Amino acid sequence: MSNVHQTRKNKTAFTLVELLLAMSILAVVGVAALSILGATTYGTSDDQLRREMIVSAEVIKQRIKSVVHAAEELIIPNSGQTTSTDYLIVWAKDTNDDESKDNSEMLLIERDTSTNELLAFQDTSAAGTFSDAATFRAAAKASYPSTRWATGFSAFFCTASFGAGQFPLLTYKFTVTRGTSNETHTGSASLRQ
Repeated sequence: MSNVHQTRKNKTAFTLVELLLAMSILAVVGVAALSILGATTYGTSDDQLRREMIVSAEVIKQRIKSVVHAAEELIIPNSGQTTSTDYLIVWAKDTNDDESKDNSEMLLIERDTSTNELLAFQDTSAAGTFSDAATFRAAAKASYPSTRWATGFSAFFCTASFGAGQFPLLTYKFTVTRGTSNETHTGSASLRQ
């Protein structure tokens, strides 16, 4: 008779507990990875929204600066009323060189508080001579064509300083809003004459 020697090889296998533990760890790692990806995507869209607000603000600053820089005179705010909320009025240009403020030469820049748009009102064919700011503003809002300068414009405030021997300096502050995000910007512009 021969001795048959049988050896038993060790076989490795996962137990049910080890398998459940590995699946749990994999699930936690998966959720963490998805959370990181979600946060990255959210941050990217948030950054894009912020960049859009910055670009919009810079465009508005340049528009205001170019209008004020080329203006003949600041009507509102002026030396008697050095602050203004939601609007400003300038004598844009003496187009007919008569040194008289005609309604056709005036420009109203105003924030529409109901739509949060920044609008510019001007009618280069308007008749009559400028009499006062309140009358001009009412007429411009009622019948002048408007150009939309910005949307999501949730605040606008102007201050003017009139130093002796200096050209008037307009300082302004505005808030741009997109959804639940907003940014406040400041700028200044002086008349050049």
